[in-house]
Amino acid sequence: MKQWFTRTYKIGKLSISFLSDEIIFIYRGRKNVSLRKVPRHWFSPRRQLLYATSFLFMLLCLVMFLPFGDRYDDKESLDDLQKEEILLSSETDFTTPEKSETLQIRYHKVQQGETLSEIAKQYGVSMDTVCGCNNLVSYDIIRVGAILRIPNKDGILHTMKKGQNLPSIAKKYRVSIKKIISENELANPDFISSGYDVFVPDAKPLNIIPGFLWPAANTYITSGYGWRRHPINRRRQFHHGIDIRSKYQWVRSTKYGKVTFTGWLGGYGRAVVIAHPGGWKSLYGHLSRIVVRRGQYVKQGQIVARSGNTGYSSGPHLHFELLKNGRHVNPYHHLNRR
Repeated sequence: MKQWFTRTYKIGKLSISFLSDEIIFIYRGRKNVSLRKVPRHWFSPRRQLLYATSFLFMLLCLVMFLPFGDRYDDKESLDDLQKEEILLSSETDFTTPEKSETLQIRYHKVQQGETLSEIAKQYGVSMDTVCGCNNLVSYDIIRVGAILRIPNKDGILHTMKKGQNLPSIAKKYRVSIKKIISENELANPDFISSGYDVFVPDAKPLNIIPGFLWPAANTYITSGYGWRRHPINRRRQFHHGIDIRSKYQWVRSTKYGKVTFTGWLGGYGRAVVIAHPGGWKSLYGHLSRIVVRRGQYVKQGQIVARSGNTGYSSGPHLHFELLKNGRHVNPYHHLNRR
């Protein structure tokens, strides 16, 4: 009996053809073709539900498990393709290092309305470099008309003083002597005359202002140094520091130094202690968060913590102390209030 097509459906590599008296399933694989014929009378009304369910299950299995072409449907295969693309790219080929750029000093006259960040960005160096090469006392204030010396790479121009040598400069800025020599044309590295400008690569200013920087943005003191009645127990006691109004604000290092303690300090709550050259130490108490670690060196003005209300405290503030050679001093007399 002659057959004729009624309709054909295609799902990926699978074709389903409905003939007059049979149904043909054809799957075209990567290496061979599979064909299966099913008599149409098998799909009697009584069996349609069962066969339809079986057909849908088989179709789902084909979609999920059979390799339809050369596609990469799993994440690992896609990752491998991406990896190979990166590894074979010319952008990941080996190239010899470029020769270090020769040091050049440029001069910039500060115009009205210019900021330090804008000037640094214009010349492609950091604010630390501009600040350190020109002995600026603030990152925020620069005098209009001032002539700034700006190198073409990050570092500090250090003017040699009497009695100074390269080892002392290298130790001060924690930069290797070889690195300093390679950046400067020195006739005799062992003998450098005072007044000579030595470029110290990658160095940063240790202190941006003379003396001690206010550790908080606010300068309002809620409790001073000396005898007082404790705000909680009302007992008369000596207050060895000052309390600065600071409600969960960032706290900065008052001077260049080394972090020698971080953690819980009794009634002071979370605290940080920084040791400074010359026998000085500073303490920051009642902190809500500490962002430095013990043994870390910090420059003046670097963020070390956030003020808070931990420990024996009546409210969020910063407790700040200064010690000289193991003895407390009044911080107010040493803090730069500009």
